[in-house]
Amino acid sequence: MSTQQFRDISLGSRSGTSTGQLHTSGTVLFWKKAGGGKTVEVSKQDITGLTWTEQSKGFQLGVKRRKGPYLYFSGFRSQDRKTFEELGDELGCSLENQNLATKGHNWGNAIIDGSTLVFMVDGKPAFRIPLPDVTQVQGSTTDVMLELPVDDTAGGEHEDALMEMGFFVPRTAEGFTGEEEEDDTPSATLFHDSLMRHTEAAAATGDMVASFPAVSVTNPRGRFDIEMYLNFMKLVGQNQDYRIQYDSLHRLFLLPRPNSSQTIVAISLDPPIRKGNTYYPFIICQFSNDEERLLELDISDDALAAKNAESSGRPTERTMEGALPDVFAKALRGLATAKLTKPGSFLTSDRSGCAVRCSFKADDGYLYPLEKAFFYVGKPPMLMVYEEQDSVEFLRQGGGVLAASAKTFDLAVRSSDQELLFRGIAKSEWSNLFEFIEAKRMRIENIKEAKMGPGGPGPGRAIDLDLGDDIDTGMARMQANMGDEEGSEEDEDFEAGAAEQEEAEDEGDESGSDASGDATMVDEDDAPRKKLPASEKPAKKPVKPRDKKEKAAPADGAAKPKAKRAKKDKNAPKGALSAFMFFSNASREQVKAENPGIPVTGVAKILGEKWKQLSNTDREPYNEQAKADKARATQEKAAYAEQKKAAEAGAAGGADVMSE
Repeated sequence: MSTQQFRDISLGSRSGTSTGQLHTSGTVLFWKKAGGGKTVEVSKQDITGLTWTEQSKGFQLGVKRRKGPYLYFSGFRSQDRKTFEELGDELGCSLENQNLATKGHNWGNAIIDGSTLVFMVDGKPAFRIPLPDVTQVQGSTTDVMLELPVDDTAGGEHEDALMEMGFFVPRTAEGFTGEEEEDDTPSATLFHDSLMRHTEAAAATGDMVASFPAVSVTNPRGRFDIEMYLNFMKLVGQNQDYRIQYDSLHRLFLLPRPNSSQTIVAISLDPPIRKGNTYYPFIICQFSNDEERLLELDISDDALAAKNAESSGRPTERTMEGALPDVFAKALRGLATAKLTKPGSFLTSDRSGCAVRCSFKADDGYLYPLEKAFFYVGKPPMLMVYEEQDSVEFLRQGGGVLAASAKTFDLAVRSSDQELLFRGIAKSEWSNLFEFIEAKRMRIENIKEAKMGPGGPGPGRAIDLDLGDDIDTGMARMQANMGDEEGSEEDEDFEAGAAEQEEAEDEGDESGSDASGDATMVDEDDAPRKKLPASEKPAKKPVKPRDKKEKAAPADGAAKPKAKRAKKDKNAPKGALSAFMFFSNASREQVKAENPGIPVTGVAKILGEKWKQLSNTDREPYNEQAKADKARATQEKAAYAEQKKAAEAGAAGGADVMSE
């Protein structure tokens, strides 16, 4: 059977319906919720039956499994039936037509089919209840009451949720009389016992397995006691409690906060919990890294073995010890059999964290570039899977004065239905983010400009080089542009003088004066006018300085004198070199030999990339050389300063003798 894909297919569950895509292949049925979240995968070896039901809008596919309740997928068209007929023939079970009971009768026959309770009216199903979702079964002589989970995720986007259902069972009900040894046992009791064998009611109301008191939660905001049970967890707060079934827990994220002693544990829920009309798809918990915890799960050996069998190769230990956030994440991952995601290869420019600080709308937060998604921890928390994003764009680049002086930039993440703009990211993170996003093969809309850095090349400016941390970028850039290894300090002064000259020329242009100080009047079409005699010239209004720090031009109209540079002391000792410069001096010839004909800028770029790839152990020899050179420079500068001071004092004494 060839692979087929069906869009806009709804999965029916206790939490309502969720829409996604259904894929059929030669081995599995796979459904994934639109926008990320819940996934359902059924191996064809586990399928024992298929049903096809006509609904008010479209058709419904029922999948009967060897273990677990029925699965129902809705939203098919009539022509899709042929695909599942072929699937049924391949599995050896025909696709059965099944009509729903629509008379509205409230009496019929209760049948337990696998782990699903089916209520039949006139031989047609009226409704089905997955028995694993039942939390409590209570019975009397003629009545049986089913309690469904008081789960804050059960309502999904719907306002109403089924919480309990009662059945009246006559004493002579067929199908139960004679099932037990005692013939006089009431049918309701037999029905109660039959249901209990397929539910997890006893486990759902069992004792607490672990507890974490007074946890700081930022979403929803408050301080909660978190109680973990075998099949669900509770958030017990001062004003409101939340109960969450583990099958609503999709994924855990363990995210250290940059430059902080706190770690965030984010719990992804599908469907989300809600408070009134506000939905919370993520629970954000904060823990202190300094707090240690020794936890022993209060769980039986059989229950622990069952959890480990579902954990896909990640066994849960009964006793856990370590930092509080790690213990909390491990305990919840083991009980909920959920996946745990930690930061990947991304590091900030100063290597101090795995997230960049930014803001979304009016709120500050952190953007974590993970291996498969961006995770924004702020208000609101957001998960942006790379595969579902159309493109990203680096904003506020270019060669203008404002862009060059800006200390931050923005990052836009765009998908088919929305655009998210994260503002105020430090300029030093541009290169790290660009390389990371490019490695993930995401589409960058302005990739040519993004490669040039946050300021762009601009006229008269060198391309910014990203050489990693512990690198003297100023010296590296000058070395790349000038190609001089020995006279780097003189080159720096030369660059500074050129910058001052450009600034002076810019000020002259903005003041509207030429070199001689005569004003040249310019019309709207930039055609120069004839100069008027002094007697016919209109009176000029005084021009205020543009800036408080900027002085007004001399009254006589003379050109502003250029500031003189202080002469460089050629006898002063040389400054200390950084660890990167020692590495460059040792590796430059090898790079040139490996890349014949490469320009100086290319050599500097390759050296920067090699430096970034070095481990801390490999960098240690160069760090030691840099420390020794820094001590040498400090000592020589101090000695030179004393020598210069003594020479000046001697010269002053000689001048006094001469004057006498």
